[in-house]
Amino acid sequence: MVVCHVAGTARRGQDGVTRVLYEYLERHRAAGLEPVIVTAVADPVERQRFPMVELPAVRLPVYRDYRVFVGTRASLERAILQREREPDVFHIHTPCPLGRAALRLARQRAIPAIATYHTHFPSYLRHHRMGILRPIVERSLLDFYRRCDRVLVPSARLLEELRRMGLGNLEHLPHGTDMVLFHPRWASHQWRQRLGIRPEQRVLLFVGRLVWEKNLRMLIELWDRLDRRRYAMVIVGTGPIEDRLRRLMRDAHFLGYRAGHELAQAYASSDVFVFPSDTETFGNVTLEALASGVPCVVADSQGSADLVRHGMTGFRVRPNDVHAFVAAVEEIAALPPESMLLWRMRARLDAECYQWSHICSKLFALYRSLVYDASLPVQAGEQMQMASG
Repeated sequence: MVVCHVAGTARRGQDGVTRVLYEYLERHRAAGLEPVIVTAVADPVERQRFPMVELPAVRLPVYRDYRVFVGTRASLERAILQREREPDVFHIHTPCPLGRAALRLARQRAIPAIATYHTHFPSYLRHHRMGILRPIVERSLLDFYRRCDRVLVPSARLLEELRRMGLGNLEHLPHGTDMVLFHPRWASHQWRQRLGIRPEQRVLLFVGRLVWEKNLRMLIELWDRLDRRRYAMVIVGTGPIEDRLRRLMRDAHFLGYRAGHELAQAYASSDVFVFPSDTETFGNVTLEALASGVPCVVADSQGSADLVRHGMTGFRVRPNDVHAFVAAVEEIAALPPESMLLWRMRARLDAECYQWSHICSKLFALYRSLVYDASLPVQAGEQMQMASG
């Protein structure tokens, strides 16, 4: 079976979408699936491992590391259909022009098409003072996703919101995490020493793209209110507002982009993971922190809030309540060692429920049901239950 993945960018590690995409791709061939990636930005290394078609695109003016497809459906059709085998199913990871062109092609040729709801664009608008456009954006998204055979939604809370908006072809499929890579065993006193962090300081960690829609104004306010003698702030990630954040958070440690063992070590060596974003559709980094045994303080919104047990593995706080963020951080920081160990153990155990092998088996079964078993379709909106081991 040929699975055609359609993504705005296929540059590995660029964002949460590509991280999820490559977790899928790494497991395709073992499951007897043949992947092909159609994208506006190919990865020069990964295209040696996975068939990849790069289409005409222009760079976005604000987010310079992203490009938007500017070709036609005909150019997309030529690129896909010139291959030896036509796709059996499309898996679309973007509702932007490339995804829309691919969906039109799928409908024209009667090829099943599923989409993953990676990005909740309506929630981005308020962070750019463009809330007036929300009804228009929602209508456009509804029009796109209604024409898919199935829409995979990582967050149960977001699924309910989309259902209230009028989408009915929904499937709950969370993302997973690498439980071997992200592990408490990578905690390192040397890592803290290299950053000049004193033994008595609690390390707060943020991981993610440095963009305003991650609600980073709240991170700035949180840092302004904390005692530098008791806390150190570590920020992992890059993005268009990095220079501004460095000016506003002068005492914070900015590590830039990190992946693999370096990222795992940053998680495991920290005391509290802080994630104020209220625009997530899942919270991949929150799950990585939990797998590393790190208690989390997150915005009580769709995405990360589904992953954190309040008062057990962290705290869920009102998205723009800086006092609540401060109180939650200080409560975790004040835990005695035996209580902190219990919180860390619970965090790790909760993350065990999200194994990529289990999640991909459900995804691949959905591919096959759409392609081979149209007479027995998966029920729209059915909640896929996660096994705990």
